[in-house]
Amino acid sequence: MLDNFSLPVLLIPIVGAIIAWATNIVAVKMMFYPTEFKGIKPFLGWQGIVPANAERLARVSNRLVMTKLLTLEELFADFKPEVFAKNLGPVIDEITDQIIQEIAQKHAPAMWQNAGEFMQDKVRATVRDEVEQVLLRISGDLSDNITSILDLEQVVVDAVVEDRELMSRMFLDVGDEEFKFIIRSGLYFGFLFGIVQMFIWVVYPEWWILPVFGFLNGYVTDWVALRLVFEPQKPKKIGPFTFQGVFHKRQSEVATAFSTLVAGKVLSPDNIVKTVSTGETGERVLNIVDTRIDELIDKYAAHPMAAMVISDTAMIDQIRADIKERTHADFNKPGGMLHVFAGKAIDIKDNLERRMKALPSDEFEGVLRPAFQQDEWKLIVAGGVLGGLAGFAQLVFMFADRVELPAFLSFFS
Repeated sequence: MLDNFSLPVLLIPIVGAIIAWATNIVAVKMMFYPTEFKGIKPFLGWQGIVPANAERLARVSNRLVMTKLLTLEELFADFKPEVFAKNLGPVIDEITDQIIQEIAQKHAPAMWQNAGEFMQDKVRATVRDEVEQVLLRISGDLSDNITSILDLEQVVVDAVVEDRELMSRMFLDVGDEEFKFIIRSGLYFGFLFGIVQMFIWVVYPEWWILPVFGFLNGYVTDWVALRLVFEPQKPKKIGPFTFQGVFHKRQSEVATAFSTLVAGKVLSPDNIVKTVSTGETGERVLNIVDTRIDELIDKYAAHPMAAMVISDTAMIDQIRADIKERTHADFNKPGGMLHVFAGKAIDIKDNLERRMKALPSDEFEGVLRPAFQQDEWKLIVAGGVLGGLAGFAQLVFMFADRVELPAFLSFFS
């Protein structure tokens, strides 16, 4: 039996380590790439598991976040319009200038010019105070009606559908160390598996041993690596060693990375504004704005001084329409009222990070893992198939002259 320990046989553990390492790399890559389907649909080809299921993953992840970490009501529970107003300076100035232009400069230019700098500054300051109060009321209205205005799940889905690489980047960035561990672990487990394979081959050198063990090598090493990423949830001491799932060991780091990505790339002000400002939601938001603008115009129209500038109801209606039109155009733009509200009214990142760090182990795992757990088997099977193919290659190129090959492989002998 010792005579069977030739150099190719002794290389089996090393080859096993390389096979497991390579199949783990390919399996991880297949999880995210290609972003678009490559091949002939529906049977021949491949699309990365994450981009292929981007919308489903987005919905599952969002529901888990909103049930385990935060809700809109909780996010806006401590909303203070007066604190928020500190970020509205440029918006207030712009709307003030619009009102003065529409009412004074457009409809009574001579009177405005003759008022002098002192009176102009005093009018501007008064109008600015009124505008600030109106914007505070609008922000309060938005906060009070936030559940009917802001659908975070739709924001997430819209962002992911528009950019299917977004979910892949999130998983890759948040789980960077976990995926590196899966790849590295292939070397260790593949080598150990190769030692077992080597002794079995020495005792029983049949042609199917290498392909079968190649499949088992890829399958088992992927399965073990995925288990060790998440298990055990809590530190477990065995002798002098302490074991814990890589993901759980990095809870604090994962929470920081996840909250930063969600707040910066998914639930960003741009994405929130884009979703909120369209369709029925957009109409509800503008109705809130229009109601407060009407109150402001009505107040000015009733003022005795306004009678000197505003001559009739038609002029009031025209001023009202002009201000609404310009406000609507500016409301959703970058730097506008809605954009500032989405970015400053709530601190999604800090809320997410703080609560995620405090989660118990089982709930922490539940925030991310179920989103792709449904497709873990595809990675494991892919690793097994790739390992089996590598086993065939090992058989053909290293042992074709040492064993009797089946008919379909006989041309290699």
